[in-house]
Amino acid sequence: MADRDLAAASLLRAFMLDDHESGILILRQNGGDGDITALKELVLAVAALANRVLLSANGSDVARALAVVDQWIDGYAARAGPPV
Repeated sequence: MADRDLAAASLLRAFMLDDHESGILILRQNGGDGDITALKELVLAVAALANRVLLSANGSDVARALAVVDQWIDGYAARAGPPV
């Protein structure tokens, strides 16, 4: 679990720095080579970490953090076009 959390935090950090090469390497090392179970675990760890980051940035106010996510969803939905 600690390894997965480390990979998740490292992946977020790489993309915050626009270091896509490191991000791709982290993905490959954690399931991007076809290990679906490892990749699913990494995705869940990234989602959990993103949740903690959003809550931290919003003073642990769940309603405020959800408002941010809802705003993103609305923006993405407006640009996404019709469902496939």
